[in-house]
Amino acid sequence: MTDQPHDALFKASATPDAALALVRAVFPAGVAQAFEGATFELAPSEFKEEALRDRSSDVLFRATLADAKQALVYVMVEHQSTVDPLMAFRVLRYMVRIWSQWEKHSEGRPKTLPAILPIVLYHGKQDWNAARSFQDLVDLPASMSSARHLVPSFEFLLDDLRQVTDQELLARLAPPFATVTWILLRRNYDLERGVEVLRVCEEQIRALAEASPEHLESLQQLATYMLLRDFGTAEELAAELGRIGGPKAEEVAVTAGEQLMERGRREGEATGVLKGERRILLRILSRLGTVTPEVNARVQAAGETDLERWAESALSANSIEDVFED
Repeated sequence: MTDQPHDALFKASATPDAALALVRAVFPAGVAQAFEGATFELAPSEFKEEALRDRSSDVLFRATLADAKQALVYVMVEHQSTVDPLMAFRVLRYMVRIWSQWEKHSEGRPKTLPAILPIVLYHGKQDWNAARSFQDLVDLPASMSSARHLVPSFEFLLDDLRQVTDQELLARLAPPFATVTWILLRRNYDLERGVEVLRVCEEQIRALAEASPEHLESLQQLATYMLLRDFGTAEELAAELGRIGGPKAEEVAVTAGEQLMERGRREGEATGVLKGERRILLRILSRLGTVTPEVNARVQAAGETDLERWAESALSANSIEDVFED
């Protein structure tokens, strides 16, 4: 099972309406006002995948402003559960990729670049203590301080969920799925987290339970996250969701629990098969020579494809070295 279920939940909840609520909450008032009446949409998939190819959990929105129909503003939302000292540098790399893709897909030879406004949504255990400004990362000697204007200058907005309250998140008036997601991410590292967190957002849970099948799927994603992060047992979650959202919501929790059990069973079976394949391969190798700790470690770390290839090679090999020849 995944060790970081935050990513999947965050990405699923990051809709254009959620992005607009986030913009209103974290941007300065004047900037947020400029987005009123704007059209938000997810950036084209091929555009985003190339620009942010190593950050599959992050989202990129394209906003067309109401008072400037040709003005496109890209809002990049980076999701972080740990503090990265070079976060500003990473953001800069992503921004350059986005601009490169924009230029690639533009007609003719553009003379300007669209604005990119980066937001880092953070919900880690410790206080954020890394630089938000790129210039603060550049170690410019004091004797060269007059050259600071030659260093790229920008900073990202930090939305630290640890520094806001549940009520402040509710006041953002985001879509129900996004609101509950933010609250769960904020509570993720609470030592006393439990299913009672749902009482804070009963209205949002009820809205998801009473809406379309698509929203029920969102509710199931929330239930799955809570089970994976040990907010409570499947029985406790089913009871609380049932109290808030009725039979449909209760069934969602039951289904989430059953699916996680089935996934765990399948992964357990797969792990058992690989263990068996490793034991067999090591026995074959021991007939060819001494199985060193290095060889054993390589076998233990191998996946199914390598194990099958090595086992086939071992049947006709004259030495252990022959088995691992590329």
